[in-house]
Amino acid sequence: MKILGKKSLSSVVMVFLCILLILCIIAILAGGIFIIRNFEFFTKDLLSETYILIYLSAIPALIMIVQFLQIFNTLKNEKIFEKQNVKRLSISYISSIIIGIMYAINVLLIYFGVNIPDEGYFIIYPLANVALAIIFLIFGIGIVVLKEIYRKAIEYKDENDLTI
Repeated sequence: MKILGKKSLSSVVMVFLCILLILCIIAILAGGIFIIRNFEFFTKDLLSETYILIYLSAIPALIMIVQFLQIFNTLKNEKIFEKQNVKRLSISYISSIIIGIMYAINVLLIYFGVNIPDEGYFIIYPLANVALAIIFLIFGIGIVVLKEIYRKAIEYKDENDLTI
């Protein structure tokens, strides 16, 4: 299967990212409405604040999805080495790190102040937050490395274009 161009892997990934974008927008809107309608629930204890942090983590996720859509659009259009993609990768890694930090803060909030009555819930919820924090932090670091490789490749391409 082709990676670049129309009817390629990048086109398939773009469809998947568009679906994710729509779902993320729906989740942000529905979550916002739910929080506004149940505001007294979300201000009564620290557990509610962890829910709000999870909700707010959807905003950098939305930003990251938009950046990846733009990157894959350049791949679909076979414009691989655009300098703008380095900026998009920078925005993506910052968004990923922010999400990781938000989930790490959730873990701290859970262990230092939330009174959770169900023991199974107390084990699963923090572990899921720890896992997500680690995943997004490592993902962010991976994007930084990819961004630097991409930036260097653009430098070499520009240098090569000047020598011809």
